[in-house]
Amino acid sequence: MGKTFSQPWREMPKNNRGNLDYVKKYQPRNVDVQHLRVLLHGPVGAGKSSFINSVDSVLQGEITGRALTDGNLVEGSFTKKYKNYKITRQSDPNSHYCVSFNDIVGLEENRGVHVDDIILALKGHVRDGYKFNPLSPLNEGDEGYNPSPNLQDRVHVLVSVIPADGAVMITDEMVNKMRKIRRAASDMGIPQLAIITKGDKACPAVKDKVENLYKSKYLKQKFDGLCVRLGFPSNCVFLVKNYDKETSLKDDVDAPILCALRQIISVGDNFLNDKTRAVIGQTISQPWREMPANNRENLDFVKTYQPRNADVQHLRVLLHGPVGAGKSGFINSVDTVLQGEITGRALADGNLSEGTFTKKYKNYRFTRQSDPNSHYCVSFNDIVGLEESRGAHVDDIILALKGHVRDGYEFNPSSPLKEGDEGYNPSPTLQDRVHVLVSVIPADGAVIITDEMVNKMRKIRRAASDMEIPQLAIITKGDKACSTVNENVENLYKSKYLKQKVDELCVTVGIPLNCIFLVKNYDVVPNIKDNVDAPILCALRQIISFGERFLNDQQNNM
Repeated sequence: MGKTFSQPWREMPKNNRGNLDYVKKYQPRNVDVQHLRVLLHGPVGAGKSSFINSVDSVLQGEITGRALTDGNLVEGSFTKKYKNYKITRQSDPNSHYCVSFNDIVGLEENRGVHVDDIILALKGHVRDGYKFNPLSPLNEGDEGYNPSPNLQDRVHVLVSVIPADGAVMITDEMVNKMRKIRRAASDMGIPQLAIITKGDKACPAVKDKVENLYKSKYLKQKFDGLCVRLGFPSNCVFLVKNYDKETSLKDDVDAPILCALRQIISVGDNFLNDKTRAVIGQTISQPWREMPANNRENLDFVKTYQPRNADVQHLRVLLHGPVGAGKSGFINSVDTVLQGEITGRALADGNLSEGTFTKKYKNYRFTRQSDPNSHYCVSFNDIVGLEESRGAHVDDIILALKGHVRDGYEFNPSSPLKEGDEGYNPSPTLQDRVHVLVSVIPADGAVIITDEMVNKMRKIRRAASDMEIPQLAIITKGDKACSTVNENVENLYKSKYLKQKVDELCVTVGIPLNCIFLVKNYDVVPNIKDNVDAPILCALRQIISFGERFLNDQQNNM
């Protein structure tokens, strides 16, 4: 628990002055808002009130304790009211800094705050000072209900606060509550971050030296687990040590608090400046991810790639996702780009009512143009699509990750593959295993991604994470979802609607933004086009890069 890396996996600034000045000088650009409203939520005893006190301490330059806390978890949440904390400016006691925090009753498995109350708070319907009723949620017409909230009343940033120590057990029921709240926030376009507290109580190395926060192997493990379990991108999760027993300020305690606070303000201000939900057909002036002007470099990278690990002849990529997501279509598109002509080896079907068209576990190799007897060194495995009550068994996909499913195995809809079955590989080699897991998600509304399907995907991703298999996501059918992309594929990364889809995927499935790629498959296009090739090649290059690092790690660990 006390082991550390030699180098921090996230750097803290050498000097806190830049972040402190940024926070103190911040003013919302939206004239309808005087202060950014941040809502902290999480389990009882997570350290929400302490984080408010810590921010107050950093900005005041001295230890404060306005938000009352209690370490007795047996009696439930110490916070009983919905209270907004503004922080007084040192230079003028009659004015406040332009960021404020709302504290709320903590989450518990069978008691604590009602999820519906938190969702009402997000919308601005909960008045400041409202005392939460443990027996029933707030209703329209109640004294604490605000029937006509303005933008200032609403929440602008939602922050999940999670403790790193074992004093609070985060049960599946509590996770489900938090995910329901996060989905509601996502529907409102509210940006979300997470703060992991009590690292000093969880790890002796951090207790001895706060600068070890981002060196602690134990906290990195907790960090990665949170990303998977609650669906946070890693760049939206921050470690802090609250001021709970110190009597004076310390730069190394201030630093992570200020880094988290700066990011909270940054994403909140972006939210305030773009209140209108993205609609289909709208574009931004500049793409949020640049495509290369020429595809030659990425194409050469893919074609010349060879695994450095001598035990592997080709990188094995497993595509998984809902029925009709475009997995087979993506395989055909990669084949098309590499062959230089339209191909269709992986059969696909647009009739979703009959379930998945893919029935077998099949590995697709791509023949080299220069030598029909050899193949490029990346291959794709297609698998039965996920459905709510039928389709692929999650256990089958996890067995495939481990290399236990033989190529050509025909999946049984009645029962998953078992040891001793004909299609079971009892002794998989590294070549048999999956080296990269890619989630394929459609952007159009033809496939409804239900909570049950999301849970299946997250279970698969957790298993892959336990095996340290790198993971990415591909969003397909952007041209079918957005008219501007249908007219011009170069609008893929300009479409507001598709950017919204990407952000939602980050939350629901828990994949970081830089691991999500938009593509348009070659399904109705009769000829090769550079602007269709470009996003496919960008995704393919990243898949190979991630997979190659995984193979090298396997070799180093032998």
